[in-house]
Amino acid sequence: MYSEFSNRGIAATINQSSRARTGMFLANVQSSNANVSRSLDRRIQMVVMLLESNSHKQIAIEDVARLVNLSTGRLAHLFKSEMDLSIQQYLTQLRLAKAKSELESGFLSIKEIAASVGFSSVARFVVCFKNFVGATPAHYRKHILNAPYRGAEILP
Repeated sequence: MYSEFSNRGIAATINQSSRARTGMFLANVQSSNANVSRSLDRRIQMVVMLLESNSHKQIAIEDVARLVNLSTGRLAHLFKSEMDLSIQQYLTQLRLAKAKSELESGFLSIKEIAASVGFSSVARFVVCFKNFVGATPAHYRKHILNAPYRGAEILP
């Protein structure tokens, strides 16, 4: 059980910049999903902010559920119905998006990137990255660094 989250520490965990990023993310999710005609549940908004600001850490769903006063099952159900992804899928996508950005910078090794974004295993990171991007992290980095101009994406 990870006890780094507490009710009194939640305000410190979610800072202003995280709120702004989350607001933009939530607006994108809502505008991209034609079925969403209302705003997200405030508890889910809180969970999204918490996940975004702590995606590099090991997060126990029980702790997150306790913070928003829901059972783990109800949180999982509500999150899936609001976001069209499970909590774990969402967290993995956050981590992989950060890893993609780190790979584009070209400074850290793949092992260091995997650890910095929250993967405990490099092998798991490589498999997830390949499923998400369509190429291994090394292959993705090679194509980004050899692109005609920095930032040009060859892969999706």
